[in-house]
Amino acid sequence: MFIGIALSLVLSAASPTPAAQPVAATKIADVLANPTSFDGQHLTVSGTIAQLAERTSRRGNDYATFDLCDTACLHIYVRSHPKIADGQTLTVSGKFYADRKVGSFDVKNELDADAGSIP
Repeated sequence: MFIGIALSLVLSAASPTPAAQPVAATKIADVLANPTSFDGQHLTVSGTIAQLAERTSRRGNDYATFDLCDTACLHIYVRSHPKIADGQTLTVSGKFYADRKVGSFDVKNELDADAGSIP
């Protein structure tokens, strides 16, 4: 049994881990035209920041929300207070949700930004 475990460890260490594939940019208008087809997918979108709001949760966790707009606007959620401002052009990567419940809130068409995706 020990030999089988050791062999498994050696083989898994020798197997290269596939590199993460870059995600192609998606137009915000395309996402909003058919949000259910993008639900749960990892997306990269670009646009101009509007309605930036920085908050701190009851538990003391910083977060920010804003709209990212090209010809349409997509709601973005990020777990921090990034160094960004309204009117700034930005590219964001994260997981898109067409419709989900977060506590008592019903969230629609939101991209949860990846950690480190926003400066």
